[in-house]
Amino acid sequence: MIIRENLDIALTQLKSGKMRSFLTTTGITIGIATVIFIVAVLEGYNKSITDELNVLGANVFQVQKRDVNTGVQVGHGNVEKYRKDLKRELAQAIRQNCDLVEAAGAEVWIYDGMMVYKDKKTNPNLWVAGGEPEFFINNGYYLDRGRVLTDEDIKLKRRVIVLGYDAIDILFPFEDPIGKYIKILGTKFQVIGILEKMGNSAFGQSKDNTNCLPITTFEELWGSNRSVNLTIRVKEGVDMTAAQNQVIGVLRKERKVRPGEDNDFAIFTNDTLIDSFNNIAEKVQLVAMLLGLVSLLVGSIGVMNIMLVTVTERTREIGIRKAIGAKKNVILTQFLSESVLLSIAGGILGLLFGLGFAALAGLALSIPFTVPVWVVIGSILVTSFVGLGAGMYPASRAARMDPINALRYE
Repeated sequence: MIIRENLDIALTQLKSGKMRSFLTTTGITIGIATVIFIVAVLEGYNKSITDELNVLGANVFQVQKRDVNTGVQVGHGNVEKYRKDLKRELAQAIRQNCDLVEAAGAEVWIYDGMMVYKDKKTNPNLWVAGGEPEFFINNGYYLDRGRVLTDEDIKLKRRVIVLGYDAIDILFPFEDPIGKYIKILGTKFQVIGILEKMGNSAFGQSKDNTNCLPITTFEELWGSNRSVNLTIRVKEGVDMTAAQNQVIGVLRKERKVRPGEDNDFAIFTNDTLIDSFNNIAEKVQLVAMLLGLVSLLVGSIGVMNIMLVTVTERTREIGIRKAIGAKKNVILTQFLSESVLLSIAGGILGLLFGLGFAALAGLALSIPFTVPVWVVIGSILVTSFVGLGAGMYPASRAARMDPINALRYE
């Protein structure tokens, strides 16, 4: 009964000064909204990116010259700056010497390609890969129509290309591109295939921006003095780690890495990429938590100040209640209830603002709207503790008042 009365009084006080209550809880609202927004956006990104970073097949891993944030058995510090380039002949060595490997292919990229067809031309922002036949299945690219590259295309250095839909939408908006000729750096290429339409990534970047031509032809146009990536598909049912160790052994032998020395290359899988993203996300989330805590600290000071003012304004009320028999714990509970309700009100506002902004961000960024239950429950609990902490001193001050002096207060 007493608790209910205290809550009724607290709600009445909040309603009687709505603007003051709102301004008092601004810091708490901002802190909770910041945490909710960033956590929700990161969760949405994580959901999308977990799928999108599965760019390699489930039984595929890749070898690169440099690390991708996290890697398998790589060098230390600046050592990787001096690593030798990976050459496409290494793919052949893996095919010949690794019986746990189903297929291995080399690929190399440029990211500023431009294509011309008659009077139309693309912007110089197309991704053009020089690849081998394994390029498509190892990277998760599927054919819409036409054909992919063959070993003959690679051997004869044919000027053929498989296009993504970004290039097709610009160059061939109203005609079938198969069999047509486009120009890259003034060289004619026949379109032999079209990659399946994939849409945009969670980062808003088009996944239809990839185009592939034979790696040997690529080297004729852009030179062979660059490092390639190696994509390796493991045989069905083979342990991934065992296959990786076999490939590492072949690469160390081919690149003449001495026993005891670190590998001069990096190996990564889908898990490597996802771990890299999660490492970044955890740091961003930590920063969000720190910003939220600073805002909550400011908000708690605001709540404490307003509660001290409230205690002063209601000194006669406290005196009357104590004079008619109200005990210290009743007065204490009353003002603590007001402080906690004030903080929870700020927390709920922050929760609503955070969820609203996160939902808008989800629509704008085309990511799932995902809010973990723990962050909602945690927000309410945190604001409750903030209210208790901020209200303890004003409430105890009110509870210790002498009723005679309180009744004399003007």
